[in-house]
Order: sequence, then C-alpha cells, then structure tokens
Amino acid sequence: MGGKRFNLGVISALVALVAASIVFTGGCNGQLTTDGPVIPGYIRVYDHELGYGFEYPEDWESQIVEVVDGEDVESVVMFIKPGTPTTLIVTVKLSNLTSLEEVREEIKEGLKKLGSTILEERQIVVNGREGYEVIYKPITAVKIRQVIFIANGRSYMLVCSTAEVLYDEYEETFDHIIDSFAIE
Repeated sequence: MGGKRFNLGVISALVALVAASIVFTGGCNGQLTTDGPVIPGYIRVYDHELGYGFEYPEDWESQIVEVVDGEDVESVVMFIKPGTPTTLIVTVKLSNLTSLEEVREEIKEGLKKLGSTILEERQIVVNGREGYEVIYKPITAVKIRQVIFIANGRSYMLVCSTAEVLYDEYEETFDHIIDSFAIE
C-alpha cells in the first residue's frame, strides 16, 4: 500500500455510521437489475421501478441495507471495494424539496450538526439533470463526496466515501459513477 496507512476498523465503523445517518432508516427495494458491462471494468445497474441507473466497478461487492421504518426511503443500495473502506451508497427517497437551494441548505445544516468540514460545494449537471455536489470530511481520516438530484418527487443521493489518504486514488472512479448516473 506504499505509505497509505489507515485504520480500516475505525473507518469502516465511520462509514457505517455515515450510511446510517444518510439513510436514517432505509432499505433496498430489490428492483436493481444488471444490464451487463458498459465499458471495461464497470457494470451498469438499473432500477426499472424508480427509473434510474448507474455504473459501478465490477470488482466492488454489493451489500444489502436493512429497512427499519423507512417510510420515505424507497431504495438503498451499497457497494464496497473489498479490502478498503471505499463505498458507494445510492439512496432514493420521497422528497418535498423542490430546488437545489433547498437541497443545499438541508445538506449544509445536516453536515453542520454532525460537525463535518465542507471542503467544496457546487451545482453540477449530469446527463441533463442539475444536482448539488458537496465534498466534506466528517472526521480527519475520511473524505466523502455526495451528490443529490431532485426529480419525480424524489431525491436521488449518491455518497462516495473512502479514507482521506485514498481519496485521490478513487476520485476518477467516483467521477465515473456520478457521470454515469441517469434518471428517467
């Protein structure tokens, strides 16, 4: 690993905590289907019921996120790069938010309550959809990139996280995942 040291147990516990705080109480609806490789090294998945899809690295493993009273949460899927604290969590939930400014304020307020440090934030456009992107550190050892889109009365949230020392190594992968995200 050449000088990149991290405490996998601590970071894994933090990622689980972040997942719980993002998802609150949510779960997977089991509707994702694999449409096969799109470009070498990636697999395209699609949720036909909720009308969205994205690509993730073929060597990442999917994880099931349990539902506990997740009335607004329609879907949660999680992918992990084995042997690392690197994860992708995609959450779809019913939302009454109507603008990216509302999204921005809600996310910033939530991160402030958690004591996170915001490193960057901006509006982005992916496959014709405007979204809000924020990069932050919940603790010094972890860096997270979160993108939220609003469409069809729902919020679609992608959370890419890893150890801070690994972030540059996975940034291109995170770019590809986000750039591949499409909503009908």
